[in-house]
Amino acid sequence: MENLKLNKIANKYLEIEYNKDNYSVGGGLVRGGRFASNRHEDAKYDDGKLTHGKVVQLFKKATELDTEYIKSVIDFTFPDMEWHHAGRLPSQYGGGMKKTYFLNSSEIVDLATNFELYCEKYDEHIKELKEERERLNNIEQVRSLFLKENAVKHTRIVSKPAFFYETYVEMNGKYGWFCSNGKSYNMTEYYSGWEFSSEEQYKEFLKL
Repeated sequence: MENLKLNKIANKYLEIEYNKDNYSVGGGLVRGGRFASNRHEDAKYDDGKLTHGKVVQLFKKATELDTEYIKSVIDFTFPDMEWHHAGRLPSQYGGGMKKTYFLNSSEIVDLATNFELYCEKYDEHIKELKEERERLNNIEQVRSLFLKENAVKHTRIVSKPAFFYETYVEMNGKYGWFCSNGKSYNMTEYYSGWEFSSEEQYKEFLKL
């Protein structure tokens, strides 16, 4: 069904140009003590660009869909949005500057024109992710059951048996145990995992 509000958005931004060479504005912060980059201010006052948040609200009014859903559809459809620094991150988030994301008029027109299609693609993507998670969970359940029925569990042994499925490798340092995978300290390594009684069972497990 045709959405007249989306058509109105598309028609409005179809006629609006935007600065395609924002980076020629130059880096650095704007004068006057405001914590925002020159490029951010250029994009902010560009009639052909809207912040990510404003686009979400614009499409929420047009479609009456959930805010988070629209945000997810936009993020999925435009993974490489233009962004610029503005504002400070709280210290608990590492400090530094925030990023503000923008969509230009061409992207807004594209989104409005193909919104239903992009929603379908996003929904299919989520469905595929869910199916993949379920598949992996089933595999892990099968592997876990196979290990319990056909192998012996070992924890922190120094020497690995012949048919051994390693799950963790550690060292015991000054401040306690730590994962030593990929490390080359001159310390004893301790292995955790499962021992199979035969090569056939070990290979059968690896095929699961």
